[in-house]
Amino acid sequence: MTGSPRAIGISGLVGVVLNVVAVVALQPFTSPYSPADVPGWLASCVEYPVRTAVSAFAFTFGLVALAAFALGFALVRRSGAAVVAGAFIGFGALLDAAGTTAPLVALNTEPALGQAFLRFTLLLDATFNGCLGVGLIAACVATPDTRWRWLALAAGLLSLPVAFQWASPDAARLLALAGPAWLVWMTATSLQLLRSDAP
Repeated sequence: MTGSPRAIGISGLVGVVLNVVAVVALQPFTSPYSPADVPGWLASCVEYPVRTAVSAFAFTFGLVALAAFALGFALVRRSGAAVVAGAFIGFGALLDAAGTTAPLVALNTEPALGQAFLRFTLLLDATFNGCLGVGLIAACVATPDTRWRWLALAAGLLSLPVAFQWASPDAARLLALAGPAWLVWMTATSLQLLRSDAP
């Protein structure tokens, strides 16, 4: 076994907590991370600048933590499927993190440009969900515990169509199912890693 399971587990839990914080901060927003009403999303960013900042930074640091978890997952499981899972999830998370502060930039630009920044972060988030879907399906093969293996598969299959959230409000709405599924899988996997490294 390579890498510290404890550190990897902590990274996963940090990623989960920060993603939950980011989502909670967006609760009063109109159509966040959906093409359904981008002008309304921008208006919400302007109306709630503190929530916009909290969500942006929580998503950014949470995605970096997720990328660290994905790398660690590949190192610990040490299988071809685990490497595929780590590569897709890690790459998608870092790519998404590159755009999650774009809503803050949108606050200080002309409305048309602000909407363009929001569409940019939406596209990166869609790409992340597509990569996440592939990675979770690979993680299903690499997960030894049968209970969580099928959750990884379900979360992966739910996440794949969210790759079209940049163009489809219906795809964006699937986040309500896909998000909790992969967060539960990551929490369970992180706790398993923490227990495996217990003294």
